Amino acid sequence: MRINILFKSENPIVLPTQYNHIIQAMILKWINEENYSKFIHDHGYEYNGRKYKMYTFSRLEGRYSINRIDKTITYTEGVNLTISSMDNRFLSYIVDSILKEGKAELWKNKVSIEEVKCFDEEVEEKMKVFTKSPIVTYSTFMRDDRKKTYYYNPFEDEFNELIRLNLIKKYKAIFGKDPLEDTFEIKPANRERLKESIVIYKNTVIKAWGGEFYIKGSKELNSIAYNSGIGSKNSQGFGCIEIKK
Repeated sequence: MRINILFKSENPIVLPTQYNHIIQAMILKWINEENYSKFIHDHGYEYNGRKYKMYTFSRLEGRYSINRIDKTITYTEGVNLTISSMDNRFLSYIVDSILKEGKAELWKNKVSIEEVKCFDEEVEEKMKVFTKSPIVTYSTFMRDDRKKTYYYNPFEDEFNELIRLNLIKKYKAIFGKDPLEDTFEIKPANRERLKESIVIYKNTVIKAWGGEFYIKGSKELNSIAYNSGIGSKNSQGFGCIEIKK
C-alpha cells in the first residue's frame, strides 16, 4: 500500500540537491507511537542478521530548477511525495500525524499538506514499471584490508539475481516463511533511456539506476517489490517503482 502527499507553500520550496536524508527524517518523525518508532528505527524486520525497514519513498515530484553553484533544487509549484510500505501500520501512523498537523517542515521550508491519497495496486506476474526513485544493487568485499563496495548496473547478470535474492529475504523477514514461488526477473524496457544517478547520502556515494523495466515473477515477490521497494537501501529513498498503465 502507499500514500501520495501534496505539499504546497506560499514561497518556493528550496532544498539541497542531495535531500534523501531530509525526507527520511521527516517520515520517521511522523511515526508518533514510541514502541513502533523504536522498532522501525532500531530493528525493522530481520532475517539472518539483516534488517529490512519494509518501506521506501519516491523522489520529490514537481516543477523545479537546479542551482549547481549553491547545490540546491527549487520547486515553484509545490511537490508530491510517494511513500510505500508492506506494513499498513507504518502508513497509518504517518497519515494520522499528517491529518492532525496539516503542515510540515521540509528542511527550512514551512509547507502545508494540501492533499493525501491512499491507494493500492493489484500486482500481476508480468508488469511494466518505472522508477519513482532509482534502484540500488551492490556487493561489498575486502580488498587490501579495506571494505569495497561495487554497484551493479542493469546490464550485468548480478543486477537481476541480487534483486531476486533480496526480495526473497524480505519476504522471509516479514512473513517468517519461504515464498511459494521465488521466481523474479527484471529487464530494461529501453536500454538507451536508463539513467545512472549518483546520490550522496550522509557523505556516502551511492550509484543507482532509473528508468522503465519489465518485471516478471511470482505475485508474492512482485508485491514485495512494489510495496517495500526493489533492490537495496529502500528506506533511504531508493527503489520505489510504479506500475506503468
